[in-house]
Amino acid sequence: MYNRYHKFIKELEVGVRDLNEDYSNVIILCIGTKKVVGDSVGPLVGENIKYLENEYIKIYGALENTINFNNAKNILTEIYEKFDNPYIITIDAALGSKENMGQVILNKGYIKIGKALEKSICFYSNLNVKCVVGKNTNSMFNNLVELKNVDIEEINNIVRLVSVGIEKFLTNCIRNKIMAKL
Repeated sequence: MYNRYHKFIKELEVGVRDLNEDYSNVIILCIGTKKVVGDSVGPLVGENIKYLENEYIKIYGALENTINFNNAKNILTEIYEKFDNPYIITIDAALGSKENMGQVILNKGYIKIGKALEKSICFYSNLNVKCVVGKNTNSMFNNLVELKNVDIEEINNIVRLVSVGIEKFLTNCIRNKIMAKL
């Protein structure tokens, strides 16, 4: 497990190299719902890291206030009204190929949420953390069944991995922001 943490943290460090003082805030969007095991990665990570929130770092989406297809547009509008130039990191569960199951994949740029259930909202995110929790069947009904039948232990492993990585990243962010002000 240590190797997975180390690898993810290194990938995260590379992924956020473009984060600098030009950004007003770091926004972490933890997408998903607590009602479906396979889609609970985001809210569980949000719950684990919400204590790190401060004037520079904002966490959206935890168990009490999930971000899902129905409220994502409103939350994104709120973020862009509130913050001038936010650096957005999105954490979301995904369905993918059998080979990618259990993997955490980092990408930059646009992300679509709700795609596996044939709904989608597309928006820009500086860094996307996709947690592949099951196999995409290309059928909305079968994808929902797949998300409902994901092993909770696999979800817990992914949540621990992402939470620790994000926590270390945010801790460094806070330290660097404080050092820049000195």
